[in-house]
Amino acid sequence: MALFNRKKDQTADEAGGEAEEFSPQPEKARKWFEHAKSMADSSNFNSALVYYANGIRLDPAVLSAHEAMIEVALKHHAADGKKASAKDVKGVDGSHPVEKFAAAELAWLSNYATPSLAIKALSAAVEAEQLEFAHMVAARVLILVSRAKKVSRTQVLQVKELSTAASNWDVAMSAGQLALQMDPSDGTLDTELKDLSAQRAMSQGGYEEAAGKEGGFREFVKDMDKQRQLEQEESIAGVGGNEEEVFERAKAAYKETPDSPDVLNRYAQLLRKSGTKKSLETARKVYMKGYEALGEYRFRMNAGDIAISLSREEIKGLEGEEREAAESRLLKLELEEHSDRVNKYPTDRALKYKLGEIAFRSNDTPLAMECFQKSKDEPRLRTRSGHLLGRCFATEGWHSEAVAEFRETLDNLDPTEAGLELEIRYNLMESLIELARQEQSSEHAREALEICSGIARKDISYRDIRDRRKELDELSRELS
Repeated sequence: MALFNRKKDQTADEAGGEAEEFSPQPEKARKWFEHAKSMADSSNFNSALVYYANGIRLDPAVLSAHEAMIEVALKHHAADGKKASAKDVKGVDGSHPVEKFAAAELAWLSNYATPSLAIKALSAAVEAEQLEFAHMVAARVLILVSRAKKVSRTQVLQVKELSTAASNWDVAMSAGQLALQMDPSDGTLDTELKDLSAQRAMSQGGYEEAAGKEGGFREFVKDMDKQRQLEQEESIAGVGGNEEEVFERAKAAYKETPDSPDVLNRYAQLLRKSGTKKSLETARKVYMKGYEALGEYRFRMNAGDIAISLSREEIKGLEGEEREAAESRLLKLELEEHSDRVNKYPTDRALKYKLGEIAFRSNDTPLAMECFQKSKDEPRLRTRSGHLLGRCFATEGWHSEAVAEFRETLDNLDPTEAGLELEIRYNLMESLIELARQEQSSEHAREALEICSGIARKDISYRDIRDRRKELDELSRELS
């Protein structure tokens, strides 16, 4: 897909080329943003961040998209979400500064509390001339840098320079003051701060100078207690802060305004973070009340996730018939929850895959096959979906279809799923053995033996590969 119009005249090309011309594509970007919002609403934060980044690479000037992406990033961080894979970041990256900016933003926001990534994103924004974004996030970046266990003066100075480039004089001044506090002997910086103060005064008109005042960094927020409260709440006490204070504030806020989505969600997240059975049950009730009052389906999903988690905990320590009964209840609950989600979001292939996985464990093979056939259309789910679809066919005794599915999956194996290769080959071998017996085919037996031999050469301890090797020797002799 051509993302940018690249216009270079021959003379400029021979002279080393000129900067690529960027042409925004708002309609294409809008579709990405819509998909991102859908993912965010279903609490699939990782995918939402990737989708937002893909939209931003097409139309980076949409500040509302950046704001929504940051909101998702905070939720992703609070839920201990994984950072974006190298493949996802590379999929956004490119040669144009805007593409590099979108990739840097994805790398940072999927790993929010990492100061170095925040600085790279800010730097990429300046490089791509996305100065409104840089101006908007400069304060966030400085807060992350100043929160670090060991504050890096080099990073603080980088924030100062980048904030200056984005004309965010407040943050530039605050970063400079912090750097000066870390090294009061830096006379050059002291002079720079006076210049910055003058620039800020000219830019904002009549703004009170803080350059010469002791503790200028603290004046960045004027009321540090209030700022600390905002930071704690924003990170859900994930990075620093007094968790007990945060929890009590969230609880009080929820009692005061229980119908506020943000207040409700913050309180429930902190209850979940506590992790006790009582707090989890309370969080489940809070989410359900929120769903019933506000109709926001994400709260219904969060309540369901907690119910599943509690049911899973119930199994621990049980044995015999009691354990079997508890496992059966858990499976039934998972099936009900994820069926409801697929009904709500019928085009979400990740939800289809999850439902298929649960249906397969529940021995509902027809439902599982239907789900995997649809989730295969999602590139990142193709390998796992194809593998499990093949297993569904094998379970039904449709070994010709299973063999075809396993082969196709191996031919298109996603490099990130290379760990599944042995298992897929083993399952292919099993279906070939069954076909060889059904059709009395020496060709199928020979292919199964080749696969078995390959697995044995790679890992002789893999499952029952030794016994399978003997079994195939006997089968080959029978059919020869």
